[in-house]
Amino acid sequence: MRIEIGRKIEKYIKAKINRLLINKDDFTIVSNNCWGTFIYKKFGIPYQSPFVNLVIFAPDYIELLENFSIETLNKLSFIEHKDSRHKEELMCLSIYDIDYPIGILDNKYELHFLHYPSKEDAQDKWLRRVKRMNLDKLIFKFSDGDKFENSMAKRFDNLKFKNKVCFVAQEFQDLPSVITLDKFRGSKRVHDEWKHSDKQFDVVKFINTMKTNEELL
Repeated sequence: MRIEIGRKIEKYIKAKINRLLINKDDFTIVSNNCWGTFIYKKFGIPYQSPFVNLVIFAPDYIELLENFSIETLNKLSFIEHKDSRHKEELMCLSIYDIDYPIGILDNKYELHFLHYPSKEDAQDKWLRRVKRMNLDKLIFKFSDGDKFENSMAKRFDNLKFKNKVCFVAQEFQDLPSVITLDKFRGSKRVHDEWKHSDKQFDVVKFINTMKTNEELL
């Protein structure tokens, strides 16, 4: 018990110190996995995005970003695992039989709420956090897992959003927003990029110099 309390205090203090390094705390992170979750925790900032504690398969995610709107984010419903377009991948990942809710936006883009106990909880938190989004300070993050195809790197780089980053294992030429993580070179994909991107991606500088998305909605 004391060890657990000590770790919580240590994390709290680290987050407070990290918070002093950034010049804003009202940004919204849109991410295909838990990267945003860890960034908010790193700086001790409350979640200001619905894109936390979930996974979105790459084909759904890139299409969602290409058609990004608050209207779409509010069109949330739920499907059964058997109706997922990614059912085969769920079986390969051994999560098909795990009882977690799968949301779907506008009947097109699946949201895999891996860390939510029920549809009701997922829906309540998703819709509340949509309302918290700061559309003027958006950060978009992508990575090369979960049915990622190489063409998606260029599609992501071509997005109009000003503040974006994509972490990959392969080398892509002339795509400014795409970063090849040295730790995963030669691998099929990156893993836990929130742990391994610090040497090549300065998240503090990225936040402090981010531009507002005046063109967005």
